[in-house]
Amino acid sequence: MVGRCADHYGAPAEPAAPATGMMCAVRRILGPVATLVALVAAVAGAPAAAGGTAPGVRTVLGPDLVDAPGGLALDTAGDLFVADTGHCRVLMVPARAGTAYGLRLRPEHPAVVAGGSCSGAGSIGHPTGVAVDSQGDVFIAEATAQRVQVVRPGGPRTAVTVAGTGSAGFDGDGLAGPAGELDEPTAVAVDGAGDVFIADTANCRVRVVPARGVTLFGQAMASGHLYTVAGTGVCGTAGQGGPVGTAQLWDPVAVAVDGAGDLLVADSGDQSVLLAAVQGGNHYGTAVGTGDIGVVVGGTGGYGPYLADGLAATGPTAELNDPRGLAVGPTGTLFVTDGFLHAIRVVPASTGTLLGRVMSGGDLYTVAGAVPVQSAAGAGDGTRWVLTKLGTPTGIAVSPSGAVAFSDGTLDAVRVIGAA
Repeated sequence: MVGRCADHYGAPAEPAAPATGMMCAVRRILGPVATLVALVAAVAGAPAAAGGTAPGVRTVLGPDLVDAPGGLALDTAGDLFVADTGHCRVLMVPARAGTAYGLRLRPEHPAVVAGGSCSGAGSIGHPTGVAVDSQGDVFIAEATAQRVQVVRPGGPRTAVTVAGTGSAGFDGDGLAGPAGELDEPTAVAVDGAGDVFIADTANCRVRVVPARGVTLFGQAMASGHLYTVAGTGVCGTAGQGGPVGTAQLWDPVAVAVDGAGDLLVADSGDQSVLLAAVQGGNHYGTAVGTGDIGVVVGGTGGYGPYLADGLAATGPTAELNDPRGLAVGPTGTLFVTDGFLHAIRVVPASTGTLLGRVMSGGDLYTVAGAVPVQSAAGAGDGTRWVLTKLGTPTGIAVSPSGAVAFSDGTLDAVRVIGAA
């Protein structure tokens, strides 16, 4: 694997006006140099298409409340849940007043749903991922504690283990969830049926705990038991583009499920996002067969500079360096946080206007953070900040109205783009 190139952006101290900075050097020949430079100069130097007014960005939680925040989730009422990793807790920012999780809630006033201590009774380790289902059940991925737990809205703030024994490992599939081992479960997602998907990072697998007896991607599964749905346990990329059951993954760190039941995986070892298709077809500009898994974003296989917006989401110009978070918007747009490149990227499912900009389906764009621009030193050598500067964007969630919530692990903040 190509070594990681130096980070020349640095963590910005605060949102500010456009700034410049050197992009990291190209470490790999991507194609004929003259053609590539001409392409970057033409696309990066072109003005953005007019699509409307740029959305605002506001801070919901700052360094006084969160420490290295990770995964985010939004429920159907607009309540925001935050994996406050450094403080060993999950926070809720309620959208309305009420009582849930044994708490009296006030709008926009953060409340602790789980944890609050990093050791002892009631501790939940350092949560890295969070998801919420249609019933308000909050699922928490605890990578250091080797388990996934759930807190339910109708009872006290007691976390119950859904999967994982607390010991790192892999002891097979088909066991009851709490009897099945995990190894660094970094993220969690839940589909419309209540099935819980887990990024089992160090096992190079995606696991699932079904909410009912069901067949997923050709496997018959029992309710409440733990199964592998993607990955073979061998870390790599072999078999990608073919059946999901025989394709390797490489350190999956985030998962999402779209409205059709397709599974999306952020594969940090290969700097890509993959999709396992329930129904074959064109997904974000890439053909993926029924029951297959294929790369839909990135796929260069190494670390390099992001060249320009508006290019195909896969292929030699589709660069991800550090995919950390995934979300699918209300119109099917795929959102990806890239921590190392300080950016939030999107791939629209179809051509249209998103966050005030016209975008083409299947192409890769930056909605916040760093993009390269042409400077006196050459194409792609300068830096422009879209909407705001970012440190290390990690978790991401999108509301039904299209507002984008994201966490920034370096700046210790949770922010929202657009109106809720």
